[in-house]
Amino acid sequence: MVATTSQTVVVAGGSLAGHRVVAELARHGFAGDVVWVRGPEGTAPYSRPALSKELIQGKVTRDDIRLPGLDTHGLRLRVVDHAVCARLDPDDDRVLVTPTHEAPAEPSDGEWIPFDALFVCTGTRARLPEAFAGLPNVHCLRTLADAERIKERLPGRPRTVVVGAGLVGSEIAASLRSCGLPVELVVQGRLPMDTVFGEDLGRFCLDRHHANGVTTRLLTTVTGLSATEPDGPVVLTFDDGGQTCADLVVLGLGAVTACEWLHGSGLDVSDGLGCDEALRTARPNVFAAGDIANWRHPVFGRRMRVEHWSNASAQARHAVESWWAGLEGREPAPFAEVPYFWSDQYGLKYQMVGHARGHDEVSVERIGADGYPFVTYFREGRVVAAAGVNAPRAVMRMKARIQSEATTIQGAYAG
Repeated sequence: MVATTSQTVVVAGGSLAGHRVVAELARHGFAGDVVWVRGPEGTAPYSRPALSKELIQGKVTRDDIRLPGLDTHGLRLRVVDHAVCARLDPDDDRVLVTPTHEAPAEPSDGEWIPFDALFVCTGTRARLPEAFAGLPNVHCLRTLADAERIKERLPGRPRTVVVGAGLVGSEIAASLRSCGLPVELVVQGRLPMDTVFGEDLGRFCLDRHHANGVTTRLLTTVTGLSATEPDGPVVLTFDDGGQTCADLVVLGLGAVTACEWLHGSGLDVSDGLGCDEALRTARPNVFAAGDIANWRHPVFGRRMRVEHWSNASAQARHAVESWWAGLEGREPAPFAEVPYFWSDQYGLKYQMVGHARGHDEVSVERIGADGYPFVTYFREGRVVAAAGVNAPRAVMRMKARIQSEATTIQGAYAG
């Protein structure tokens, strides 16, 4: 039994990864102090995937999407809401925790909390160009508060423009159209979600938007947003010189990692928080999990960050296991989970497994009664990813095929 009663663990971040880290500490029987700094929202953790789908569509309430309560028996748990980790001491194992309404002017401001282990789960925030910030009727969608502000506008059936057609932007457009709103989707690339799925599924996604009444602008970038009056319509200007007017603008421009507070700590924050295959950073008692973690995947042989819900949970479990292995004098295993995500749009379920970036060949089939596309992605003759629409069995078979290699790698490692 590992003696942990005198140790302190700090968990930075209050979304799924942070929630799972606390749960795993309890499951392992950790009997020390846990300080959980949950961030600025001041809410219990909730399911983020529901924000752009079921919550916007009115199918669930904020209470419905709360994550299950934690069994923290044995933990001395202190939850800190409306506060963030503002600084990691480069010379000592301690973090500065400050209320979110105050910026630390001096190193003495806030509360310095020493730790034996730190789990960084601060994730990402919505990308918001400075020129677009603070404009009335212009919203990002990242938090529960964001979703509720958008939802408050829907009864008036505002003419809506969604800027950005990645995963979240496409989901928002589909949800708003399902609510009966007139929707225009601004696509910076050639097709919606093509950076995720490639051309074949991107074309299918575009056709679904059109079939459901969404207007699209392809290969278009927004160069300006302006409000004609304090709470009036928003004028959008595009790089081709065109303009349009909207009562509501929703930005789906991707996300940026929330790791500014780690600058100067000696850690690699060039793209998220750099860590090794076991999710350890350059400081052996600092771990990363979730959207912020940048690690080398042993199956795909490259560094990556994965901004998907299932990955956050799996990485949090693994990060705690890596720390626990160190306490017991064991070398932790690499994190080799195959990435997986899904998207629900217009009653269809898109699913993808693996890591398609850098693929050099695809195979496209039509499967199921409706003949929806199923795409297999190859790199140097090896299957690296698969994606399909309403094809859960085929996707899961491919996940098992790709995961088998991960299991082989982990088995060889353990041996």
